[in-house]
Amino acid sequence: MNSLFPHIDKIEHLRSVDGRMAQLVERFGYIERPTDRPLFEALVDSIVGQQVATPLAERTMAQLRKAVGGGEIVPQAIARLGIDGLAECGISSRKAEWLVAGAARFEAGEFEVEELQQLSDEGAIARLMELDGVGRWTAEMLLIFSLGRDNILSSGDLIIRRALSTLYGIKKLSTKHFARFKRLFGPYSSVASFYLWAYGNTLPRKQGEVIIRSLSWQGLRDKRIAYSWHNTRYGRIIIASTAKGVCRVAFVDDPEEALDELRAEFRRCKLEEHTEDCHKTVLKAINGHHVGDMVLYLQGTPFERKVWREVVKVPSGIRVSYADIAARTGYTKAFRAVGNAVGANPVAILIPCHRVIHADGSLGDYNAGADKKQELLQNERNR
Repeated sequence: MNSLFPHIDKIEHLRSVDGRMAQLVERFGYIERPTDRPLFEALVDSIVGQQVATPLAERTMAQLRKAVGGGEIVPQAIARLGIDGLAECGISSRKAEWLVAGAARFEAGEFEVEELQQLSDEGAIARLMELDGVGRWTAEMLLIFSLGRDNILSSGDLIIRRALSTLYGIKKLSTKHFARFKRLFGPYSSVASFYLWAYGNTLPRKQGEVIIRSLSWQGLRDKRIAYSWHNTRYGRIIIASTAKGVCRVAFVDDPEEALDELRAEFRRCKLEEHTEDCHKTVLKAINGHHVGDMVLYLQGTPFERKVWREVVKVPSGIRVSYADIAARTGYTKAFRAVGNAVGANPVAILIPCHRVIHADGSLGDYNAGADKKQELLQNERNR
């Protein structure tokens, strides 16, 4: 099997050009994918799998292999089956027409691998798109998994788009963004794609956003703080909220000490033990369930809130440095101030300050201790 792995130079190139790609390599190890599938068989597999669930596509391909005698799926075998024979395998009439037409063109020698290999990536994509049923995404997949091209990054692949959007905090990816990523990962964008697929498949299809707003006491008639205790996968926590919404989430070792901290922070308020609906939402989010957007109302300076807003953009399983956060806020030399703001984070986990580490790779401080920080990071990597 001719695989893009384990060619260490390609992996090391990706690790050297981008810190987040380096973390994906660290997380997923050496990903091996076949890149020399017979072109026609890969084409058939791709067309059969279009717009159907993976299990159904796999059953259909199994039926097709049985119909051709268990051997390779070659143009001559598809031509012999014809449209009716393909229909008996569970293939729709339209796809069957595409496959029979494609088989005829392959038999006629219009798509010789040697000739395609002489074309540029764009040239080979355009050539393959001349086949019925082949769009750009299908052609790009054929270039990666059959022709072994090293530098393909598909802008039409939904998983890759989701992975890039999450990793780099870009809500709407443009053509310019993809051109920049291809320059960054080049000349091994296909290798990068393997890691983006691996990471993208760990992400929920819908991801809520954590929104941070300033807690304004003038707008609160009710000066009550509701708090509740909960056990989570990461340990026992306290959740507190005002009438507006969640204002604190913290790990608990000593309940009385946690209450003393809450009283000190909200001196003008009356504390009342009660589980609010927003507490239940926080608990679901911490335990890994999709809850949609979540608004936090927090005390803090404008600079602290600016830092926290950058920290919430750091995706699960990824670590950034204090210097990275400083650069994102525009205060590139304010490492110490950024560190203080991260340390002042009043909402553990939801504002994931555990993902902020020192540039040398050491974990740095964490309110709940270094062991808890390591546990959080390890759990995220293992998801």
